[in-house]
This record gives sequence, structure tokens and C-alpha cells, in this order.
Amino acid sequence: MKVKNLFSSFGQQILLLLITIGVFCFWYFCFPYVLVMRESMQLFLWNSQYFMERVAVPGGLAQYIGEFLAQYFMNPMSGAAIYAVLFVVEQWLSAQLLQRAFPTLKNAYRFVLSLLVPLALVRLAMIPEVPLTPTIAVILVMAVMVLMPSNKNIRVITSCMMIPVMYWLVGPAAILLVLCCIRWVPLTATLFAACLLGSSWVTPYPLQRIARGVDYYWGTERNIGSYEQMECDMLMRLGAWSDMIEKYRYPNSVTVASAVKVASYETGQMDRTELFASMVVPEELQTPAIFSSNGLHMRVNFESLVAAFMVSDIAMLMNMPTVAQRSAFEAMEFIPNYNKSGRALKRLVETNLITGNYRVALKYLAILEETANYSKWAQEMRPLAEHPERLQQHPFFQKAQESFQKAEDMFFI
Repeated sequence: MKVKNLFSSFGQQILLLLITIGVFCFWYFCFPYVLVMRESMQLFLWNSQYFMERVAVPGGLAQYIGEFLAQYFMNPMSGAAIYAVLFVVEQWLSAQLLQRAFPTLKNAYRFVLSLLVPLALVRLAMIPEVPLTPTIAVILVMAVMVLMPSNKNIRVITSCMMIPVMYWLVGPAAILLVLCCIRWVPLTATLFAACLLGSSWVTPYPLQRIARGVDYYWGTERNIGSYEQMECDMLMRLGAWSDMIEKYRYPNSVTVASAVKVASYETGQMDRTELFASMVVPEELQTPAIFSSNGLHMRVNFESLVAAFMVSDIAMLMNMPTVAQRSAFEAMEFIPNYNKSGRALKRLVETNLITGNYRVALKYLAILEETANYSKWAQEMRPLAEHPERLQQHPFFQKAQESFQKAEDMFFI
């Protein structure tokens, strides 16, 4: 009876807890590589200039908060936990709005309806081209709607005041505020349209981009990469070579196939000459970039953003720093919203230390020192860039520099 009473009294809370745990497990066990890749495509800096750059365009605050959270996606467990918390917040806000709009609706129906928006946002987050920005924007607008006064006349005035403000802070999601005053929709909708049109005059974005959200959807003009590539990239960064060989027996991506060959090399199943020879692909399948090292030539396909990151990692494993450097630049150029990448900048520090460009390495280290994920690493690398002689005592850079100085390492386009 106690269990029955527990479910009758707290059934919705228990069900919400189970669904939230399911959301966490979904991200952590099924799509951790999407979380890791989101972190690779942004560079959150702890300074006022970065904040001002974001809030200078419509939706900038939502983008800023989204990138702040995404920096912790490097650890899939923290990323999954963040999405689970966001799910609970979305459900609670939805329930509050439904309670206000339909006070006579049964609790069970209201609970079911309150799950629709959170589940829709989870599905939206699975799309690689959609960043965290629209999810944060919807949450912020819903929070403002919950705080709206109950008096209808005051609500109309408040809505008219908040639409321009919220539009600039969160972007097109502010259109939800139009629903706060059903009888005054023509007025609030006209005000929202004026915000769209006005912002297209004062910001360097066309009206079409403004209407869909500056950072709501990156589009498919620049290929981010497939789920297969993202997962393989994560496994390669973890050094899970045996898992890569077992999982990708018949890969669909040229770059994944190359990564699997590297895994075979790392597990001792082929030597270095065999590795380079096996990575030559048909010309019709690849960008004509030819990399050379120690007389061995390799053609590489920059087929996506993820592929460029993977090529950079492969090149570092094979002691080809200039190839790794070029690939890191290619990866940043692939980022759809023109963000910088902490992962790419870290690689550029490594390659410039190897090739002797210490001032360039110091420039990138100064940027990484203002991040959460890379600041400790940057502080450890700074003495090496300021005192290059210390590189000879470093187990990795000492061997890498020797290999670079003795071997031919170049690329041709």
C-alpha cells in the first residue's frame, strides 16, 4: 500500500525523474560524440570583449550562454547532465505556462503536454547543424512568460516593452511573447516584425539570416560530418584503437577508413610504410591535397569538419606537424558560424612548438589561457614556448622536433 500511495502522490515526479534519467543516458550512452564535437566547434573566452561581441547581435545572450555550457561538453558525462537539467527546466516552465493558460485541465493531461517542448528540443539538439543557442533562447523566453503579470492590461504593456529587449537578447524565439496577449496579437506581431526589419539594418546580416536566427541553424553549406565520423573521431582521441577496428569493418567515410588503418598501425598490425601506402585513395573521392613525409606520399580528403580534425590527429601520430597544422586550420575554416576552436588552437600550439615558431605558439597560448578547458594546459606549455631549450627535456616535443628537423615534411595543393 505504501508503494501504491507513493505513486499516487508523487507519480508525476517519479515519472519525470525516470524520463530525465533517460535523457541523461540517451546523451551519455547513445550520442556522446555529438557532445564532444559541439565543444570542438567553439571557443568560449572568459573576458568582457568576448561577451560584448556576442551581445552585439540579435540572440547574442542565448549564444553566449549556450557556448558557456558547451565548453563543458568535452566530458560527455557533464554534457549529458547539462542536457538533463535543461530538460527539467523546460518541463517545469511548460507546466507553469499550461497551468496559467488552462487552469481547469487535468494534471495528468497537463503533465503530458508539458513534455512536448522538452522532447522537441532534445530532438532538435541531435541535429549537428543546430547549436545550443535555440534551446537556451526558448528557455529564457519561457521564463519571461512565466514571470509576466497576470493582469491583462499590465501584461500588454509589459509584452510590448519586453519583445524588443528579448528579441535582441535571444533572437527569433522572442516571437513566443506574442502569445502572451492573444487579443493584441496584431500589435505585438507588428512590433516583432519591426524588430526583425530594424536589426537587419544595424547588423551585418541579411534579413533571411536574421529571421531564422543568427546562431540558430548553421545550414549545410559546410559539411560538419556524419555520426560515424564523429564517433570515430572521439574513439581516436581516446586511443580506443581496438574498438575502432572492431566497429568500423566497412566504413562509409574515406577518413574513417584511414583512421582505422592508423588504429591497425597503433596495434602493430601494419608498419608505417604499409600505412601510408594504404591511405592513398582514388582521385575522384578526394580533394587534391598530397602530403609527403620521409619520401612517403599520402592523399587526404577534407570531406567535412570532423574529417579535418581527424586528419590533424592522424598527422600528429605520424610525426607530420605541418600537415597537422594545415588540417587544424582547415577544421576551423569548416566551422559554420565562423567560430574559433579551442581544440584547433591547442593543435596549432603543438605544431608551432615543433616547427620552432615560438612567438606564434605564445599568441595562441594567450588565447587558450582565457578558456576553462585549456587554461591549465596552456599554462604548462607557456614555459616551453618562452624557453625553447626546455623542449629537449620534454618526452613528446623532443622526439617530434628531432623527427621534423631530419625528415621531409610538406604538403602540396
